[in-house]
Amino acid sequence: MSENKQGETPVKSKRRSLYYILLSACALIVAAAITLTVVFFPQPGESDLENTDPPVEQPDDDDDDEDKDDDEEPSSTEIVFSLPVSGATVATGYTFWYNSTLNRYNLHTGVDFKAEAGTPVTAAYAGTVESVTQTLLEGGKIVIDHGNGLKTEYASVDVSESLRAGDKVEQGDVIGTVSAAADAMGNEYNEGAHLHFEVAKNGESIDPVAYLDLSEK
Repeated sequence: MSENKQGETPVKSKRRSLYYILLSACALIVAAAITLTVVFFPQPGESDLENTDPPVEQPDDDDDDEDKDDDEEPSSTEIVFSLPVSGATVATGYTFWYNSTLNRYNLHTGVDFKAEAGTPVTAAYAGTVESVTQTLLEGGKIVIDHGNGLKTEYASVDVSESLRAGDKVEQGDVIGTVSAAADAMGNEYNEGAHLHFEVAKNGESIDPVAYLDLSEK
């Protein structure tokens, strides 16, 4: 078999040539692939990098409406009772005391306004007469509902003959007169003639001073 100048046979020379041809073809394929990648997947330009500001949030119209509603809500009106007996003396307040009539200590759940029998008793605040009763323990008693769970009670009263449950009354309207102790009897008989005045909020007895301005006395 003949050899070329480098000592290679014709077969080896063909194989080497074929190898170089395949290597060149692979190089061309790789170059083409890189070119396609650059064309179809370009790097971000300056315009893309500059547009990095966060999105601007639009104001929430609902929040504005809620703020407006809050501003438009009317403020609550402070309730101040007028004295149910004009010119009366405060005898016993809302306190733990000794009840000489019942001969025991207990919570005095109201304010006693000492006054002469026949002194007018007036509604401390506008409302609706809830009940008018007569019992041995409390004498004549009137309950007025002022709404929102607030009620006032007037005991040891000679109730006005025209007053009925369901009647509307205004602050200062005469609803009766202070009973004489002998007529009222009741659980505070020994205290003499007076109006026993109570306040209840949502069914719970509270100190009437929370709504009364006793500085008038």
